[in-house]
Amino acid sequence: MTTLDAIYTSMKRYNNTVAFGSECNAWQDFVADCFSQLGFAPWADEHWPNEMPEDFAAYWLDVSSSNSRDYDAETGARITD
Repeated sequence: MTTLDAIYTSMKRYNNTVAFGSECNAWQDFVADCFSQLGFAPWADEHWPNEMPEDFAAYWLDVSSSNSRDYDAETGARITD
């Protein structure tokens, strides 16, 4: 199982790579998803040991690995159809 710490670290690294000094859409959506699905911020240390739902973890780890159809791999911008 994947912890929020692992996902947070991966997403933070991705955001720093694609949007150094600001926040890309993927990062903003990740934070919003944490609040809506988990009920807390991804940087809330007291929650990091928690194992994350598999679909949540897989989705955001794919985004942070530039393997998402929803976000541009180079900018983190949302891809719209």
